[in-house]
Amino acid sequence: MINTNRLIETFSRYVACASESGKERPFCELIEKELGALGFTVTRDEVGPQCESDGWNVHAFLPGEGEPILFSAHCDTVPPGGDIQAVVEDGVIRSAGDTILAADNKAGIAAVTEAITTIQEAGLSHRPIEVLFSICEEVGLLGSKHADYTRIQSKEAVVLDSIVLGEMINQGPAKNVVRVEITGKSAHAAIAPDRGISAVKAAAAAIVNIPSGYVDDDTVMNVANLLAPGKTNVVPEKASFEIDMRALDKEILQRRLDQVEAAVREACEAMGATWEIQVDWQTEALFVPLSSPVLLRLLQVYEALGVTTKVAKTFGGSDATWLFTKGGMDVINVGIGMTDVHSTDERITVADFVVTTQAVLEMMRPTQ
Repeated sequence: MINTNRLIETFSRYVACASESGKERPFCELIEKELGALGFTVTRDEVGPQCESDGWNVHAFLPGEGEPILFSAHCDTVPPGGDIQAVVEDGVIRSAGDTILAADNKAGIAAVTEAITTIQEAGLSHRPIEVLFSICEEVGLLGSKHADYTRIQSKEAVVLDSIVLGEMINQGPAKNVVRVEITGKSAHAAIAPDRGISAVKAAAAAIVNIPSGYVDDDTVMNVANLLAPGKTNVVPEKASFEIDMRALDKEILQRRLDQVEAAVREACEAMGATWEIQVDWQTEALFVPLSSPVLLRLLQVYEALGVTTKVAKTFGGSDATWLFTKGGMDVINVGIGMTDVHSTDERITVADFVVTTQAVLEMMRPTQ
């Protein structure tokens, strides 16, 4: 039922319109016009100033039968995202040059618009369809974080921004970023090193006792950006480092944060240094139960299309987090078959692209 050639042409037109994070305006204007031509009521969610972007979230609504459903993807891309030319070779869509392809996430947007076009051409009934195409997702989920959720009517949502075709992400992490600043005492490293307190040594002692990598099944942590600028002949007075912390439950994340604070306190007290810890709580956890109707429907749709399905958790971020925590929706992030995203080797097969679009179409249809 999906017009494959038109789908590829639409996608190629979308990726040719550059929209690196913070510079999404031309693409926002393009997609506004396309949704308007399809009969949507389109509104601008003016979050650009909060996101340091010239663009906006595109929110649109199309009336239909039954309960509404929202489809979400993001307008922005990572660099290098200018002058993208999509080519098809042996059933695979890739970039013709030294750029990303931008299947992440314009393949998701093209799947939505082509599914709607197909429904309208065939005169098929459909649910009320709502879309939220966000900006600045790639730089911290900023568009969805600042979105105006009072506009949104849907209680179910599908995000088209995961990798593996048929994989349904129903769990995502709470996340914080911790910055640790340690103050010791400077002294000449050759003449009076015993008078100094090395902030670097205190930081290193703390880091040794801070877990990193997959800490357990529910937690991942990463220590980065250890800095202690200064001269080599001076005992370093200042040192700092950061920790990216993610857990599938906020209480677990809090316990890990307590461990970090204990490690820093012990190391600094042993050396006579002082410390300051700043915690930026960035997202809450996503958890949609296996009994959720939108998840069950997605599994049914994909299995009917012959796709092997899997319900999975992730430690990565997506707009699904904010749709769930701020929008109050049951939301699943669906894998659409894109591979090697954020690289010049990014690609998506035509077959996977068509299956994704057909699945979107089926999710737009009224439920029995």
